[in-house]
Amino acid sequence: MKKNILVLSLLACALSFTSCSDDDIDQKPYDKIEFADYYKTESDFTTALNGVYQGFSQAGYYAGLSNASDIVSVGDILADNLILDPNGRRAGQRAHTWSYNSNSVPTSIYSSSYNIISRANIILANTDNLQDGDFKNNVIAQAKAVRALAHFEVARTYAEIPTQSAEASSTVGIAYVDKYDPTAMPKRDATITESYDKIIADLEAAIPNLEASSETSVMGKSAAQALLGKVYLYKGDYKKSIEFSKPAVDAVAPATQAQLAGLWTSNNSNGVLFEIPFINSGDPTIGTNYSQGATNENIVIEYAVDKDFYALYNQKSESERINAYFKVFNPKNHDGEAVIAVNKYINGAVKLGLNNGRYLRVEEAILNLAEAQYLSGDQGSALITLNKLRDVRYSTYTGGETGAAIFDAIQLERRKELAFENGDRWFTLKRLQGVAGISSVYTSGIQRSGNGYLANGTGTASSEQTLKAGDHKWQLPIPQSVLNLNKNMTQTPGY
Repeated sequence: MKKNILVLSLLACALSFTSCSDDDIDQKPYDKIEFADYYKTESDFTTALNGVYQGFSQAGYYAGLSNASDIVSVGDILADNLILDPNGRRAGQRAHTWSYNSNSVPTSIYSSSYNIISRANIILANTDNLQDGDFKNNVIAQAKAVRALAHFEVARTYAEIPTQSAEASSTVGIAYVDKYDPTAMPKRDATITESYDKIIADLEAAIPNLEASSETSVMGKSAAQALLGKVYLYKGDYKKSIEFSKPAVDAVAPATQAQLAGLWTSNNSNGVLFEIPFINSGDPTIGTNYSQGATNENIVIEYAVDKDFYALYNQKSESERINAYFKVFNPKNHDGEAVIAVNKYINGAVKLGLNNGRYLRVEEAILNLAEAQYLSGDQGSALITLNKLRDVRYSTYTGGETGAAIFDAIQLERRKELAFENGDRWFTLKRLQGVAGISSVYTSGIQRSGNGYLANGTGTASSEQTLKAGDHKWQLPIPQSVLNLNKNMTQTPGY
């Protein structure tokens, strides 16, 4: 039994490219069950798949609460929706000022992703132990889909996005690990286009064998289709993005205005395609990198919402979304001066801050589809698709845009709807830099407003305001600890 524990523990360490202490090796493997002779029964594989999904509760995904390294906060901290509040802990300040390096990285998602990948690969290495049939096919499909997701997060974070510039498609990619080998020392020996092709291949192989009506806590068909549509959008293949985004959009309805409050208190999962449920009091309390507490007396705000961003929302026609996303506090530690806080995660169903990790919602798939339709030249369909979301967000809106105004409306809705989730604003401003035929507003990088952190725009402003397109800081550095362990690995260019 101890031998099996050792092998599984070393596997997680080796393939996540992180070091292991003796305590790590002595502990139970990731699924917290000791196995003497494992990967034999359907129950074994179900438990192992649960262990794969549990990997998303690691730092870099939905944990990392002490240093602002979780997926919920990092992208928005890097971008232009938020302003550092000097009365907080200053967690994530290096990310907010783009002053990171290989010894001080903004997120742990690199190592956590490869840990998840290793969990998926060991399942795939043992599926010959299952009888042929639907169960086996679904296990393989889930493992490949999650493996693709984790590689996609590494790719969009640490490498250029294929649409980022005219030359981006031939720039360095990532190490794509598709085999169980605890002694492997992977290299970044592929272009980013080749890396995306492998992500696409995994998802396309998975989709036919995923369940159409699965729980949102596992990878189902609609989730994988929407993810593949997103990957194709990042690659710049808009016809393929439409092909895979549309079935998900047609299959799942977005949350209505009336459902938004319940969605962001984990009382419903309307519109959710894939999420990591956090329902136990000991689970990660996501969103605490934005603030802690819930009253004027005890709230500590880490990052305040920029008043110019807040002003993009219509107080009369979308009050439900505003109330779900924001709350204005007069914190005691601000001498009662008003600050706009991120409210999406404050009021969990079980306790403050305990909310599900919503990785992918159909609302994003709608916006991806609309953008792909516009960029492929089908402006009429793009507007119709966009209105599927606007119809359930506004009591009234003008609509009827034509030409470039359609793209502007899509990007406005994207920024508003997906704020404070999985870093969409950062990655949108990154991937649009090389897209032809759109306004320089979207291709020039980041230009923050210059406002201060208080609700009226006064107070201390963020010390750094501009990150130009093409700067190497758009790609994050691989942690030095990873480079020290794997001599084959090369650093992100520019660091």
